[in-house]
Amino acid sequence: MMISGTQATTLAASKLSSTAPQAAADPDARQAGASTKVTISAEALQKASVGEAQKDELASPYRLTGTATLLSSLDLAVYQMPENLIKEMEVRSKEEAARNALNSQYAREHAYQTVGQVLVNGQLVAEVNDAGGYGSIKNAIPGLSEAPLNPQQRLEEIAQALKGQGKVEIRTSDFLPGLGGGGGPGAPESMLPAFTARSIHEIFAEAIEAAGRSRPGGSPAPESAAS
Repeated sequence: MMISGTQATTLAASKLSSTAPQAAADPDARQAGASTKVTISAEALQKASVGEAQKDELASPYRLTGTATLLSSLDLAVYQMPENLIKEMEVRSKEEAARNALNSQYAREHAYQTVGQVLVNGQLVAEVNDAGGYGSIKNAIPGLSEAPLNPQQRLEEIAQALKGQGKVEIRTSDFLPGLGGGGGPGAPESMLPAFTARSIHEIFAEAIEAAGRSRPGGSPAPESAAS
């Protein structure tokens, strides 16, 4: 039987406690052990409470280091987004949804195809698709470039990175069961409907600016220069 270091220490301590001579019993200790009533002073309780509070504060990464301010004491205000911006945001959301649907459909119809696999000792380790993308049964393969490579370059790079782990083989036909779907490309911009509304970021920026002008003391909207 193999015994770990922790088990060995435990066994040694048990053996020592069972074979060591017992010291003479202390009369005071016997008297204390005979009673089940324990009294703790209020001062001791207070110190223990303070110590636990300090320990929790040090352990928390979100502990308060400054003066606390109640939200109820702040002068908070809510501003209604102008109706025209609300409608523009709705238009933008619908346009983005339509483009996303077309992109998804195009990706399904033009799904990436596996063009090569890398095996080590006859076992599949990685596969590469026709866009040069790759998938691996490992979490990561160290030493691979982040630069875009064509499929042949990526296969050779993966094979080189796996060198020394066994017999490395690049297979471009008779593939083993692969890793599953790898998605596909997005539709060309020419196939997608053009946006008629501004981006969400631009719409929000105008809404924030309008809210600032409506606050007491806010700066008025800049007047357009006379032509």
